[in-house]
Amino acid sequence: MQIDYTERHWKILNGKRKIAIEILSLLKQYGMDGYVYGSVARGDVNEKSDVDVIVFNPNQIVLDTLNVNHKYIVQATPNSVPKAYLSIDEEETIVISFPLGRLRRNEIEFYSFGGLVDLKDLLENRRVPGVNKKLMLIIPTENGHMEIPLEGNEDYVSKLLKISLDTIMERKRLLTKRIERGHTGIFLRYDLSGNESIYDAFNKMYKSNKFFKRMVDV
Repeated sequence: MQIDYTERHWKILNGKRKIAIEILSLLKQYGMDGYVYGSVARGDVNEKSDVDVIVFNPNQIVLDTLNVNHKYIVQATPNSVPKAYLSIDEEETIVISFPLGRLRRNEIEFYSFGGLVDLKDLLENRRVPGVNKKLMLIIPTENGHMEIPLEGNEDYVSKLLKISLDTIMERKRLLTKRIERGHTGIFLRYDLSGNESIYDAFNKMYKSNKFFKRMVDV
């Protein structure tokens, strides 16, 4: 199905991409490559769409000094690598995240599953295909995007996004569960206090939680 964007849609998308460019440009100044993933990368945004940035190879010391609203650490499941989150705003709609351990292949491919762009892509106004939370493959077009159901097209999506079929099926199972049951929650979330550093929070969690320790030691 072809979806043509309205002038308002393009305005919302351009506004969110401008924010992303500012963040990725700042990270570049500090020698880090950031990536935007999700609807901002694909183009199928709405007013409530988040601007989500991931830094795969972070300089934790530098990131810890950035001026943000608040910081927190999340471990989605007992078997996933914990990540630190720097929320630019109180509502957590503009967030920079980075792993606190070594990401496995499927965890890296998660970002490509939803669509992933870098600073150059944004500056060149490039959008990429990816799967949204409703399990629809979004393929950008000149006037908007095409929508194709993931169901029945898993092999095609795997080849198009250049990620493993195992990752496709894993994400499909998780998102299907969320659609059926609502948000399934997270295993662990730790909110940092005002002056607490990510380093201090990391050490606290490392000493107090065996699942956290296991996944950052992998």
